Amino acid sequence: MPEYKKEQGPDYRTYLREVKIKFRKKRIKNELIPDMPLTEAKQVVDIFYDMQDESKEKMIAVSLDSNLKIISFEIVGIGAVTTEHIKPFEVIRSSVALNAFGVILIHNHISGDSKPDSADINFTAKMKELTTLGGLNFLDHIIIGDGNYYSFAEEGFPNFK
Repeated sequence: MPEYKKEQGPDYRTYLREVKIKFRKKRIKNELIPDMPLTEAKQVVDIFYDMQDESKEKMIAVSLDSNLKIISFEIVGIGAVTTEHIKPFEVIRSSVALNAFGVILIHNHISGDSKPDSADINFTAKMKELTTLGGLNFLDHIIIGDGNYYSFAEEGFPNFK
């Protein structure tokens, strides 16, 4: 074990970065957040329905507790939301830090078509693998279009419950 020297001067000091999680409150209508568990994609879509009006693609990670109630949500990507621009671990970083039970990803297609493309399918598969390895439940990936949505869990994407 290294010997601790009380005073060695300024060059002897080593600094560590402490991570501090800060939350910003966002006011929403009370009726949007149900007092019951989020068990259906439609509930999540109702909360984030305004994403259909965005001019850029946006991805949000929704962290849930073991009762499937929302702990928090984080915008994890804006702009060209593709697998090349979003690192999978960055998507679930806050869910891991919050010790969440599960995570739901939601993003919009500015074309208005909620059908997933090959990049969406590949990204979802990578996220499923990552969350499984990390012990986090990946509950769904929802794509919002113009007045419609696509839920990977509802459509039976492999390994979703």
